[in-house]
Amino acid sequence: MHAKQLLEAHQQKVEDELGIYKNSDPAVRKSSLREQYNRKILEQDNLGKALRSKQKTVREQHTPNVAQMSMWRDLQQLLSVKATILQRSTERDMGKENILIL
Repeated sequence: MHAKQLLEAHQQKVEDELGIYKNSDPAVRKSSLREQYNRKILEQDNLGKALRSKQKTVREQHTPNVAQMSMWRDLQQLLSVKATILQRSTERDMGKENILIL
């Protein structure tokens, strides 16, 4: 008896969905499962396209970005060495008099 009620409930859902889908009012049709699933599929397709485009951009820019990061690390190292040399030079010259000869 329980299975029969379950089947009747499913049949009623199918008939309700068919009635909604066949309705000429667009506002009512938007509530149909078919329309909802089609809308979600379209949203996911658009999201997939956007993600593929972003992935392509990231792949294209990866090598130049790695090179730029390497150059940045080299620049930081160079500036660090220059700062150390300047500090040592300043410490060494602290005790000496600076004389300008013309």
